[in-house]
Amino acid sequence: MIPLLPVEEAIRRGKEVGLDDRFATLNAFRAMLHSSRAAGAVAELLQTLMFHNTLNARARELVILRNGWRTGSEYEFCQHVRVAHDLKMTDEEILGIRDPNNCRAYNEVDRAVIRMADELLDDSQVSADTWGLLQQAFPDGELVELLLVAGFWRMIAGYLKTAKVPLDAGVPSWPEGKAPG
Repeated sequence: MIPLLPVEEAIRRGKEVGLDDRFATLNAFRAMLHSSRAAGAVAELLQTLMFHNTLNARARELVILRNGWRTGSEYEFCQHVRVAHDLKMTDEEILGIRDPNNCRAYNEVDRAVIRMADELLDDSQVSADTWGLLQQAFPDGELVELLLVAGFWRMIAGYLKTAKVPLDAGVPSWPEGKAPG
């Protein structure tokens, strides 16, 4: 486990690399700020993909939730359940990520987005069939963002699990007590 910096120290180090206090106080960054420059670079990409992007937030969250579920990253998945709720995604949409083929809330594009995340996790490449569906649904700039979201949050899942970053206060554990099996 990488220990969490005290909140005050994390805020101080975060300021040195331009990190907003709301990020510096998250457990993920309280651990990551042991390497301030790396944390600053990660935060810049995270903020770009979350707040300065063209990809719709729902598609982004489907990818992140699927990555979190498939990798068993409790921090990533549970943190983004909150984000998805803030986006007004329904519990069916959020929890459907566990078994997307049987989720009635998903359409063909949703399933292609989720399949893309799975294919990148399994093979580091999106199949021609999945890519063809995505190309029909998203302009090139959003396709770039989809790929970067999938890769970035895969990297973050590995970091969170290996560093054993605990959930932030107030973030509930696995919904319904069901962790990936």
